[in-house]
Amino acid sequence: MTHFTIVIPTFNRGHLLERALRSCLAQDFVDWEAVVVDDASNDARAVAAADVVARIGDPRIRLIRHEQNRGVCEARNSGALAAQGRWLIFLDDDDELVPGALSRVAEVAARAGRDIKRLIFAYRDDEGRFSPQPPLADRSVWDYRGYLQWIERVSERTDFMNCIHREVFETVLWPRDRSREDLFHLELARRFRTECHSDVIAVIHTDAASRFTDVPDSARVLWMAPDLSRQAVRILDEHGEALRKWAPRTFARMLRHAAINNYMAGSRRRGLRYSTSLLRRRPFDLSAWGVLLFGMFGPRALAKAVAAAKRRRSMRVAQAVSPLRPAVK
Repeated sequence: MTHFTIVIPTFNRGHLLERALRSCLAQDFVDWEAVVVDDASNDARAVAAADVVARIGDPRIRLIRHEQNRGVCEARNSGALAAQGRWLIFLDDDDELVPGALSRVAEVAARAGRDIKRLIFAYRDDEGRFSPQPPLADRSVWDYRGYLQWIERVSERTDFMNCIHREVFETVLWPRDRSREDLFHLELARRFRTECHSDVIAVIHTDAASRFTDVPDSARVLWMAPDLSRQAVRILDEHGEALRKWAPRTFARMLRHAAINNYMAGSRRRGLRYSTSLLRRRPFDLSAWGVLLFGMFGPRALAKAVAAAKRRRSMRVAQAVSPLRPAVK
């Protein structure tokens, strides 16, 4: 069995994919494979993922192609289910591993307890900022409660690098739609234990068009709302009690998220239900009243307000002073 499978989803970004793959080839740890999942790229002007893989010509790199675009999380699922590695590392096509990353992860994996099924590490971006913040505490272990308490105190910079044991994917998969990763992380934390490390093992690049974390316009916000609303409802149904107990601010944010996306998905009754729940918990929160007000105006008005709020938040995060560098070993 191969030690690591590096899963790399890609869509219309072959010119960036090559950088990600070259960072794998540059590793001094050689027992790895890469599974590139082309999520039905359709831009004739873009460099084809198949051409990049063929040009590199390394037998450790395999390509899977979706016939229809299914979203980044489903691409990760395809890579995970095709993986031959004991540990799976998830690398976006616009990111790259730092030199020595796989050696460091292999060292950590070798001494991890048998109950540890996920190892997480830090990122830095190409502007010198680090994620997550506050930095991960070395060798701290999260159970379900520990993970919920961490998301309660983490800042807006929350990205971390995942190295997940293959056994996890026998019972937990990434979302099967276009929603974000929240439910996956909650389900993983409820069933398995995670060990944290502050080592920076990858670089997030910000030079790609149509990044998953880019601020969306109102049309894309509306397009994603049905999937996001379904996930928010599932999270509240399946993890709401634990969130209320151990992460109350996160619970309130999820109520807000469920209300907003149900309104935008056209389900005013369900949106009102979650708005009312939020206001019962936070009757003096002006943003909670704002969700209710814009929800009554209709999906398009709310989508424009959400997109504008996301742009303001993105600017605030970008202008933040970079925190102290976490230890790199």
